[in-house]
Amino acid sequence: MFIELDGKRVYYEVHGPDRGPAVLFTHGVAMDHRTFDEQVSALADRYRVIVWDMPGHGRSDPIDRHKPFSNTAAEITVRLLDEASVDRATLAGLSLGSLVNQYVLANAPERVAGMIHISGGSLSPGYPRVLKILIPFVSFGMALYPQAALNKAFADHKALTASTRQYLKETIAATGKPMVTHLVNEMIRDMAAGLPEPPDRPTLILYGDHDIGFIRRMSETWHTRLPESRLVRVDQAHHILNQDNAEACNMAIAEFLANAEVWQATEVRREE
Repeated sequence: MFIELDGKRVYYEVHGPDRGPAVLFTHGVAMDHRTFDEQVSALADRYRVIVWDMPGHGRSDPIDRHKPFSNTAAEITVRLLDEASVDRATLAGLSLGSLVNQYVLANAPERVAGMIHISGGSLSPGYPRVLKILIPFVSFGMALYPQAALNKAFADHKALTASTRQYLKETIAATGKPMVTHLVNEMIRDMAAGLPEPPDRPTLILYGDHDIGFIRRMSETWHTRLPESRLVRVDQAHHILNQDNAEACNMAIAEFLANAEVWQATEVRREE
């Protein structure tokens, strides 16, 4: 299905029972809604599961690059909840998707019942603003990288399993180097800008045991700052841990969603 915003189409899918508690998944850089196929299969018998393609990914049109990407994607997320007649949902985000969902929580906390961060990083507090000095170096370095070499490096850096690496090679080739460069720079801007401390929500933080040290340390530090969080290390998994070890990831997510607080807080709007 598609929604249209400012003349641009955004692709999304809704799975599961109409009255089920809602979970919305947002993918990372150079991926698409298929990132969460395993989670849809595991959860859609009990939950209303929403997946989508962020602008410039999959079947969705790109947006004006002068717009801040994460904040714009957060606005689209709220629109998707409206389209699915969902008042409140648990938001699950992978990498860049985790940043986008933090903007949703900051801008529309009344729409968020819980948070699931997969290989994510906290925007509260922000990082030193000097971090933005990296942007021209990232742009220059990416410009020198041949697309084929970038596809392989991206896949090898993010995943352990052959199937996940093949998926990433295909999706980054489809997304293209200019868009990937833009999004990496946007993530740096997000980190330098930061966000205010978020309101308390039940939170699950997942990281892979083979992910880079920064993500592993960030996840552990983040957990200590959030009073209602649970931290899970997924073994035999890299950055795309929900595909590398889908069974362990799905088990952690299912246990989190079964928590009474999340169930009671997640509602689907009744149509008048």
